[in-house]
Amino acid sequence: MKIMLFASAALVLVLSVQVLEMGQTNQTQKQIIAITAEQVRWFTPPYYQDGRQRAQLFGDSSKDGAWVDRVKIPAGIRVLAHTHPQDELVTVIEGTWYIGEGSRFDPAKLKGYPAGSFIVIPAGTPHFVATKDSGVVVQLSGTVKFRTDYIER
Repeated sequence: MKIMLFASAALVLVLSVQVLEMGQTNQTQKQIIAITAEQVRWFTPPYYQDGRQRAQLFGDSSKDGAWVDRVKIPAGIRVLAHTHPQDELVTVIEGTWYIGEGSRFDPAKLKGYPAGSFIVIPAGTPHFVATKDSGVVVQLSGTVKFRTDYIER
């Protein structure tokens, strides 16, 4: 009986080590991560009060570390002048995104960037954005916590 109990314990130990080794191997293996347009999960953060939505595709933009987000902006939206303490890297995915430079919203300064455009807004640069006749989807990316400091209210 003692031999059978010892053999069973040994077998459980060997199997446990194998399972642990397999788990560690699987955790270190790299995998392709893919999200189709239909799988993007949009949400409305509490700081969006104008119909905008956000989706976190990779990482977490509310924390330091690599991240990629998308922002969906309805037609006819104005985002007043603001800055970011980090460079803002923007790719226009859908529609035309309008941006102007300055510390006060000025429609005459807006320049349109159609889908496929890439924009870098240097840290600390006062700017404002808008959509016109149609909604827009832009993709933002960074490596530090994303923050917006509004100049206009």
